[in-house]
Amino acid sequence: MIRNVVLPQLGMGMSSGTIVEWMIAEGGRAVRDQPLVSVETEKVVTEIPSLHDGILHIVAAIGTTLPVDGLIAQFADTEEEYRSLGGSAGSAHPMQAPTSAAAEPPAGVATSSASGRIRVSGLARKIARASGIDLTRVSGSGPGGRIVKRDLSPLLAAADIPLAPPVQFAPRTIVPQIAAAPRSATGIREQARIPVTGMRRTIAERMAKSSGLAPHTYLFFEIDVGKLIAARKTMLAREQEIGTRISMTAIYTRALALACRQVPICNAALIDDEIIVWDEVNVGVAVSLPGRGPYDSGLVVPVVRNADTKGLIQIDRDIRDLVARARARTLSAADMADATVTLSSAERLNAGGWTVGTTLLNLPQVVSFSPGAAVRKPVVAPDGQIVAGDLMPCSVSFDHRALDGEPASRLAKKLTDLLSHPELMLL
Repeated sequence: MIRNVVLPQLGMGMSSGTIVEWMIAEGGRAVRDQPLVSVETEKVVTEIPSLHDGILHIVAAIGTTLPVDGLIAQFADTEEEYRSLGGSAGSAHPMQAPTSAAAEPPAGVATSSASGRIRVSGLARKIARASGIDLTRVSGSGPGGRIVKRDLSPLLAAADIPLAPPVQFAPRTIVPQIAAAPRSATGIREQARIPVTGMRRTIAERMAKSSGLAPHTYLFFEIDVGKLIAARKTMLAREQEIGTRISMTAIYTRALALACRQVPICNAALIDDEIIVWDEVNVGVAVSLPGRGPYDSGLVVPVVRNADTKGLIQIDRDIRDLVARARARTLSAADMADATVTLSSAERLNAGGWTVGTTLLNLPQVVSFSPGAAVRKPVVAPDGQIVAGDLMPCSVSFDHRALDGEPASRLAKKLTDLLSHPELMLL
């Protein structure tokens, strides 16, 4: 029997994926649940296991991008069935996408002065580079002796290195000599040209779709966070006792999750002709990624699941883990799947005054919350006295197709209550 293998949908909103690596060679025998293929989906690389036993015939070559449910491979039970697919059993290497003779070496091949070319997957190479592992000491278990992620585990464990350490990228120059850069048609000299590919392409496509499809509406408001700032100072003074340095991002995440629980229409998605209100509150937290050079920074949105049921300590630990793995480029598709609402803090964008963002929605979500940096300014106290206050500018973006101003205003009011009276987050 011949069975087709299609590209699965690994997360809400995923529409396509790119084949990064085949773990089993063309014509090789696969065992159910054995790692089969690595696929780049949007901003992460995910390893997909085999769903069948059988002889593998690869349809989608490495480097191929195809839509969800597109055919990537076939399994045959017998060699006769495999030959009917046009394969030759016993082939030692997976298919490769055609390349020109002048092309650079594939991303998955490293070069060592000691031993020449080393076959290594892109993900394994990133982990090795971040951890300082000499790949000449590693034996590969992938197709054709290729070094894959699992081959690094013994060395990481022996050195007590986590699998996803933070990466510090060395800066590189996109255009080494500005004077040698080409001029545009108007005679203006170019400094750099940056291809819109990979993560930047995903961001561009999603933002264009969000802006063009959803009628965005914004609420702007200020919250006096003086009590919150004082409470956090107390938390920081007890950092050793608490076991973590509670971040403002963790506090915002907790507040947004509780507010969405109280205004459930904001914890929803608009899919086709239905508004789906979710039972779980999963907060996507926007994380900026430093680039390898001055032009190639990025953005990912990993998810804190069931944030309304977790305390600040657990939320803070979850966020720190997600941020570390995001910046090490080792997030999985599951880490960024199923967010029901998004937090996009503009706190670090403070330009010295009132600064807040108007975030685009992460469709099909219907709400996004953007807190800014608190500004010290005079306010009128309840008794009429003018006193110093810590006012934080905020914005709520919402999809007017799914909800109106009244529930969005209730969400803003709940956020104001929680962040101006942080003791309410203990209830």
